[in-house]
Amino acid sequence: MEWPFQPCCRKVLIGFLVGRLLAVSLAIAGDDYARRSVAELIDDLTQIDSQAPGMDTLALYQRFIADDTPESFEMGILGAPPAKVPPQMRELVRRGPVALPELIRHLDDKRPTRFEVGNKPSQDNADFLFMFMAFSDEYDPRPPHWFREGELTEESKNPPPPGVRSFEGTYTVKVADVCYVLIGQIVNRRLLAVRYQPTGGLIVNSPIEVPVLAEKVRSGWGNVDAEGLKASLLEDIHATNQPKGMGRAQYTNRFVDPALARLRFYFPETYRSLKGDDLRKKTEFEKTRSPVGEEVVTVLSYRLLFRAENWWAQSTCGYSPASIRERGSR
Repeated sequence: MEWPFQPCCRKVLIGFLVGRLLAVSLAIAGDDYARRSVAELIDDLTQIDSQAPGMDTLALYQRFIADDTPESFEMGILGAPPAKVPPQMRELVRRGPVALPELIRHLDDKRPTRFEVGNKPSQDNADFLFMFMAFSDEYDPRPPHWFREGELTEESKNPPPPGVRSFEGTYTVKVADVCYVLIGQIVNRRLLAVRYQPTGGLIVNSPIEVPVLAEKVRSGWGNVDAEGLKASLLEDIHATNQPKGMGRAQYTNRFVDPALARLRFYFPETYRSLKGDDLRKKTEFEKTRSPVGEEVVTVLSYRLLFRAENWWAQSTCGYSPASIRERGSR
């Protein structure tokens, strides 16, 4: 069969076809994770081999990884880009309250990932060498809390819990550590397994190395179902437990806007029905934080490429892929 298009447009059409195939491939890859069970997705956490949100050694970005709400830089080395989101992590956060109980059960999962942090022995000429590294017990509790100077002083008098200590060399991130991060993503709390500490430090909050972290999570969130999660997010939005000493703008950025992002994703009907002061907060939130979901980009790319392909072929050669398919089906 003779190729119906003239040489002038073949290269362009091939480019469009390649673009379409790429878009379809991305969609298929995303659907593959969407079809997996929570248990399978947790097993896939062992394949993580690089920085990820909540496990970033150079910078801290605030973001909700389920819907690609635009990230905001919080602290760290200026110029450090935000970490990419592994698809299995994204999908588990998208499952939300369905995945939460299973993630909590895996807070003692010692299986290693492929991601190491710290100073490797051969890092004499490395781009970055940490000046100090430590396991810690940093935990963002369910009732939002803001330390005052006196509280910090009193807490410093108490001995640290077992496991809080410095370390040398490298640490291999465990599945439990990733679950710790994912729980924080779902419940709107900053649970960071790995983070940068100014200046030149590395902090690891591991439920394996510091078991009290797992105990705190189970105590705060172990019995929370979908309705409990929704109630907690609404409390964050209402500023029911806004800590003294934390200003309104700071609380909004830290708790209200992230809670609205999660309410919109997990409980869209409740999000749409917000009224009064909550509606005002929702309106302000939507002005600055509009998600560009991975699936939306894929679908739009596919449609735009399909239309462009048909338009170019029709206007240049008098044929379109759609008309050829229609003729071939007769």
